[in-house]
Amino acid sequence: MKCAVCGKDELLPFKCKYCGEFFCAEHRLPEKHNCPGIFAASSPYEKEMKEIKAKIRTEEELIKTASRKRTIREATHIVLSVLLVSLVGLSLIGYDVLFRINLYIIIVYITGFALSYLMHELAHRIVARRNNVRAYFKLDPVGSMLTLVSAIPMLPIKFISPGAVVLAAPTTLKVIGSTAFWGPATNIIISTVLYILSIISAPVLLSPWLSSILLILSKFNAFIAFFNLLPFGPLDGLKIIRWSLPRWAVAIALSIVLLILTW
Repeated sequence: MKCAVCGKDELLPFKCKYCGEFFCAEHRLPEKHNCPGIFAASSPYEKEMKEIKAKIRTEEELIKTASRKRTIREATHIVLSVLLVSLVGLSLIGYDVLFRINLYIIIVYITGFALSYLMHELAHRIVARRNNVRAYFKLDPVGSMLTLVSAIPMLPIKFISPGAVVLAAPTTLKVIGSTAFWGPATNIIISTVLYILSIISAPVLLSPWLSSILLILSKFNAFIAFFNLLPFGPLDGLKIIRWSLPRWAVAIALSIVLLILTW
């Protein structure tokens, strides 16, 4: 008989009782010929450990797969929400204007409009995750539909809320309040920066169009901050008040000042 590993001729070969193959003296042990039935030769402790390790690997793979699916789903929701918000932004200036304004101005305006909304939601997400609370962005069917309807140019009232960041687990009042606070706070910071740029851009860049766009975006951010700071329903305001009334008062006062300045 020939050894199943090295092919050496053996007059009295060794037969493995686990896989049934024949081997020379050098390869007779299960671990020497990578025996597929070596698991049967393991001690009860080794068998148990292998079962535990196999179960852990399976669970880890399932967790990784679920995590990838959540990431892809969240990214899809974010992209769709940005598209919906961008349509509303275009409706505010009128779709017919797209053919009469420089493409560069349109890109700046739409990018700024979409980012104003996106930065608000990402601020919620970042703060929550920094506090070890899993948070993710999720589209809201009703809000998405209302946002899409708001993209109709002739409508005087616009509703921009295609989705929101959702906390996946219960947490403390402080975490809920600070997570809610940094959404509108981010818009207040953006609004302030854009307002300053709108003032200095006209004489520096000699671009009245750019100055007007920056002022519109500053007003939009101030409005997002003010609207979300209202103490009603699921908006951020009520959560912030429960956590810190002074912070809410300062934030809504700043948003009102910015609305007046950019009006």
